[in-house]
Amino acid sequence: MSPIASGTLLPVLDTGLITRHRVALYMHGSGDTNPIHVDSDFARDKAGLPDCIVHGMYSMGLFGRLLAGWGGPGSVRSIETRFAAMLPVKETLRCEGTVESAEAVPAGWLATVALKASKSDGTLIASGSAQVLIESQKTSA
Repeated sequence: MSPIASGTLLPVLDTGLITRHRVALYMHGSGDTNPIHVDSDFARDKAGLPDCIVHGMYSMGLFGRLLAGWGGPGSVRSIETRFAAMLPVKETLRCEGTVESAEAVPAGWLATVALKASKSDGTLIASGSAQVLIESQKTSA
């Protein structure tokens, strides 16, 4: 029997306010320099957006942070993400995970985790699933 029960909730990751500065740092680190992420005038006038939007991959990266915080460094084996809505700057994101299943593997347990990220009003921004390896010594402690 798996020591990781289906339905287990991962500790929630709340981002706090996602500022323009955080988005600009991500932009430079990722190499995605599309001006809709940092230039309000461009976002409004050229893209028809009300303001800048956060990179979709930023939320996927937060899923990785959520999963590694739960499973430990190097535990994330895969992440699949579906982007559902745009995330404006000056918003918060709540990332959640729920264990769907866990199967025994030679190194421990491979957990399948359902993921979702929502902004402060509950609007779904991204969802997906991940595979996380929980090593045997972590489940026996």
